[in-house]
Amino acid sequence: MAVKPSQNDSRTQVRMRARRLRFRRFFAYLGYSLVAAILAISLLEFGAFLVLSAYHRLRPDADGFFADASPAYAGYPWAPDFWKEETSRWKLARGSYEPFLIWRVAPWHGKYVNTDDTPYGMRRRTINPTNCEPSSRSDVWVFGGSTVFGTGVPDWATLPSLLSRELNSHARGCVVVTNFGNEGYVSNQEVILLMEQLKAGHRPNIVVFYDGVNDSYAGVVSPGIPTAHVSLANIKARVEGSLAGRLDFLRNSNALQVARMAAHSLGRSASAASPEAREIQAKAAATLDNYEANLRIVRALGQAYGFRIFCFWQPAFVYGHKPLAPFELRIADNDSLKQSFQDMGVVYQQAERRAAKDGTFIFLGSLFDSTNEAIYLDRWMHLSPVGNEIVAQSIAQHMEQR
Repeated sequence: MAVKPSQNDSRTQVRMRARRLRFRRFFAYLGYSLVAAILAISLLEFGAFLVLSAYHRLRPDADGFFADASPAYAGYPWAPDFWKEETSRWKLARGSYEPFLIWRVAPWHGKYVNTDDTPYGMRRRTINPTNCEPSSRSDVWVFGGSTVFGTGVPDWATLPSLLSRELNSHARGCVVVTNFGNEGYVSNQEVILLMEQLKAGHRPNIVVFYDGVNDSYAGVVSPGIPTAHVSLANIKARVEGSLAGRLDFLRNSNALQVARMAAHSLGRSASAASPEAREIQAKAAATLDNYEANLRIVRALGQAYGFRIFCFWQPAFVYGHKPLAPFELRIADNDSLKQSFQDMGVVYQQAERRAAKDGTFIFLGSLFDSTNEAIYLDRWMHLSPVGNEIVAQSIAQHMEQR
């Protein structure tokens, strides 16, 4: 005989069905919300991409890292292919962690830009003589940031490659130049890199340090700490595992870039945020103190290991009297960057005074004062092949005189 369900059982089943229905509705709403959010974010990112694309077409020199529209490359038919490769390298090449140095040169092989796995580690390719006899060979190591590495120029037009050409055109023996430049390095990192090479048993005859822009930027602009490296806040957040570090992947999104541009535009008149002149002067002095302390360490290493040292403070449009070409002038007058350039110029002003006073380094900040053509490529003062050639000639001349 069938058992008739009680009234309580019927109510329980009704409640269970109602509960299941609520759960279904909840997850349906959640799914719809997630899909809508993903769609909205995708549309926002795509819209920001269109805005950025239009902006950079109208102002290719405004704020970008690469200046593929620079008139400095107008006379080179291979320039469009080179810039395509260089832009891809900057987007795709990823350096890895290096103990104490934080990051290392990333592997890359292309038609115009190459980094090779050498006995000294991953290094940017330098064009050197191919028939050097060991008995007549002199090794020159060049340390610096991205301008030494050769950001924005092919292998043959890097500062070390052109310096090799200059030195070998006058040398009795054979000079082999090694490029120890690394994008973003400051002099602190370069000293550590030199020490690591010496500890590994490698020995140079001459060491060249070529600095200025990165030390100035890190010392008075970002992070504004004279003894720090660039990108300190981002790397610190990653190491400490903070929320900012976990969300660091959002930093390069198109939407966030547009938001930063809008914030810069709205905040142009907010001069209260800029540091006082006295504070900048103090940071500039501390930046030069740190730099000269590094040079003392390098000279002590030179005496201990038997190599000569030459140190140069690089030119930059933040200082000096170069007649800026229209393209360079638009970069220098960028409203969102002008304060940073002015603060870096304070470091350059002090650097010129110190170089003249004690001669511990050679100030090249005014090297382009009589150069009318455009030689700067972007906001980081990277140089065209012609600019690197002028610098290489000046460095070679100072080396030969001494």
